[in-house]
Amino acid sequence: MKHVRLWMGGTLLSSFFLMQAAYSAAFELYELGTPIIGTAGVGQAAVADDASTTYFNPAGMAKLNHSQFLLGSQMVLPYTIFSPNRQNTLSGDNGGNAAALIPGIGMYYVYRCSPKLRFGVSLTSPYGGVLNYNQGWVGRYIVQDMQFYTLNLNPTVAYKFNDWVAIGGGVAIEYANLHETVAIPILGAIDGQGNIKVDNTAAGFNLGILLSPNDSTKLGLAYRSKISHDLHGNTTFLRIGATPSTSTRMVMPQNVMLSLVQDLTCQFTLLGELGWANWASMRDTVVNIAGFSATTPRDWNNTYRVGLGGHYKLNSAWLLKAGVSYDSSPTDSQHRQPDLPMDRQVRVGAGVAYSPIKPVKLGFSYEYINFGDANIYNASSTGILAGFYPRNYANVVQASINVDV
Repeated sequence: MKHVRLWMGGTLLSSFFLMQAAYSAAFELYELGTPIIGTAGVGQAAVADDASTTYFNPAGMAKLNHSQFLLGSQMVLPYTIFSPNRQNTLSGDNGGNAAALIPGIGMYYVYRCSPKLRFGVSLTSPYGGVLNYNQGWVGRYIVQDMQFYTLNLNPTVAYKFNDWVAIGGGVAIEYANLHETVAIPILGAIDGQGNIKVDNTAAGFNLGILLSPNDSTKLGLAYRSKISHDLHGNTTFLRIGATPSTSTRMVMPQNVMLSLVQDLTCQFTLLGELGWANWASMRDTVVNIAGFSATTPRDWNNTYRVGLGGHYKLNSAWLLKAGVSYDSSPTDSQHRQPDLPMDRQVRVGAGVAYSPIKPVKLGFSYEYINFGDANIYNASSTGILAGFYPRNYANVVQASINVDV
């Protein structure tokens, strides 16, 4: 048994440095089933016109004149296909379309306790991803299948000092779950397989301030702390009975969002946004399996975000929305993994808000996300995985209802 254990641990740690995906898959999503999808996420820290502000900037709750509940839904239809280049030395196919249809839902509630005090709560999934490559594709020693998701419960409170200053904050309780399968080279063309399941619950916090120097201007600043997950679980193997314990650490980075909402006319409102995320905190991945450990250098970079959008009010019932945003890439070709085939991100969104009766507001949005070429050059003991993603995009459709309660 000792020899089997040594072989198993050595094979795992030397062949694929288990769970590089645990970090990569954790990229943050702006698509949380809310109407902000219609502006490509632009204005999220300052718009404050429905209950979803409890998540994006809790200070914005002070701008809501009634208690509100928002139920949001979305469907993400991605397309992701890899193309090996001449530098690739690994055998196998291109993996097919690795993307999978991803439904989503978000719930947001704001309670107006008094003219100055508000309480709120949200339930969202701000990090996640699903990939399903062909089992024999060229990158199978890094990932074959992957499902990663989070559930974030975020109670908040806001206080309105006066007509132009409000602050807010909350505690975020987050559950993270990773399930991944990876091929293991054994003898020649024969592959084994590792099946990883780990999860954890951890906490963080968020803060926000909203300034309204006049009736036509809102400036919002929102901060979300890092959340450190110590993931624990086990790994099972194809045709091997052992299930060694497995653990790793994952950090959801702190981020800051600055948004501007400026009414230019009685009908048109301009939206602007700048953002920053501390992905440089992801330096190394340390994995422990059955007493063995290994460190994989990550060397990710901080990312920045810029966006521009607008609202156009047709009448008291209809509001048109549009926006475009850009997020920089957190990594380069030598550190990028096929579990996160994402480069810089360009979002283009459009949507409408419709109020059939005063207490009810319906939202419908569409967004196109381009994830870039996501070039990969990954050299390991199994060979060189090299190529890019010529088709790498997603279509997002969203619908929501916001009700004064």
